[in-house]
Amino acid sequence: MDTTLKAAMMVVLNKENKALILKRALISGWMPEKWGLPGGHIEEGEAPEAGAVRETLEETNLVIHSPKELLQLGQVMVYYSDSFSGEMEIDFEHTDWAWASYGELDDYDVTPNLKDTVKLALDKLR
Repeated sequence: MDTTLKAAMMVVLNKENKALILKRALISGWMPEKWGLPGGHIEEGEAPEAGAVRETLEETNLVIHSPKELLQLGQVMVYYSDSFSGEMEIDFEHTDWAWASYGELDDYDVTPNLKDTVKLALDKLR
């Protein structure tokens, strides 16, 4: 299996320990209309952490502070942070957003591994 990193994602957690999830637009090439985490492709020469922070800013208008490495899922590196600034504003790649607690994730049609990934991030914060 190729484990070359191609993408990075961010678990953004607020003060109520809720994770930021975004509803992918119908035009999305991967998992359209499913709820997922902010993230995307790493640009050539870009560090995965920088890619996760950049993609989160592009998709949500939030500036992430102090991201921490969480895990690698195949070709995707996942980071988490509970420190951010800015006003939430989604881009054209998404149609909705929500802050969801771990238990509330069952109410959303989420991308694979999202719930386990959020749980791991919450566990790391404790």
